[in-house]
Amino acid sequence: MIKPLVSIIIPTFNYGHLILETLESVIKQRYVHWECIIVDDGSSDDTAEVVEQFITAHPQYSIIFHPVDNGGTSAAKNIGIGLAKGAYLQFLDADDLLSEDKLSIQVGMAQQFDAGLIFSKSVFFMEEAMGRKEVQKYPDGFLATETLHDFNLFKRLITNNVLTINSPLVKKELIVAAGQFDQHLKNNEDWMLWFKVALLHPRFIFDGDHRSVALIRVHGNSAMNNKRNMFLGEVVVRVYMDQALSALHHPKEMAALKQLNLDLLALHEVRSLGVSKGLRYIFSSFAKNPVQGWPLLKQGILKLSIRIYKTIK
Repeated sequence: MIKPLVSIIIPTFNYGHLILETLESVIKQRYVHWECIIVDDGSSDDTAEVVEQFITAHPQYSIIFHPVDNGGTSAAKNIGIGLAKGAYLQFLDADDLLSEDKLSIQVGMAQQFDAGLIFSKSVFFMEEAMGRKEVQKYPDGFLATETLHDFNLFKRLITNNVLTINSPLVKKELIVAAGQFDQHLKNNEDWMLWFKVALLHPRFIFDGDHRSVALIRVHGNSAMNNKRNMFLGEVVVRVYMDQALSALHHPKEMAALKQLNLDLLALHEVRSLGVSKGLRYIFSSFAKNPVQGWPLLKQGILKLSIRIYKTIK
């Protein structure tokens, strides 16, 4: 069987102190048919020097260093996609790692099942004096750990972003057809992209192999810590979802998904942004149908109470 080329795309901005470990995880891949494209998004640290020295020391590997003016992580990833020659794409943040078997396992499954997207388990870790420590970043069930398709896939994606950026191996043609990353989004751009991919190919396969892992570093500079941008990004994503769900073919299922998305948008606004707008939606839903609207009203009151408590704490 032909071994397809995998393009590993690493956007980086001032991660010269961490990217060396990331690149080490790339060259340790048991699957050897890959290229690595590092898009330096206008770094002002020693990223260029570190990467160029690494490339010089490892001439046997196909590693490309491509510096650009600062345009944000979405623009950097899109540039990487444009340069990629592989049939499959593996995105990798410059501070994160891949387990040694991830590509070999996922490429094998992608070929076996003719899959558009295969995803792995994500493990979050912190570096401490005694070594690497695994941490629980999200509650159980937040990230997907099973194969999802059709209605269940959309329901999970609407509930929250069930994939980390490094978790999937995905066909390049799907990413291109989905319009790539939204360069206007500062956060949640991957969530938007996975939803767009699902509209084209509603089947995400979980590899379920303990040897296939995306290792995600938790630290002070992590993009996950920029809550304000994440809050604003979620609104953009949910507005897009509301518009895009009309393209689904089953009216009853579409109506249920649209309702779920709007309910979650209202709760999000009460929790983090426009309280009055979210409450208007919640009270209106309750007034129209008290039985169906009561669970949403209870959740809204709870989130408002938590917000008030945090404000006066």
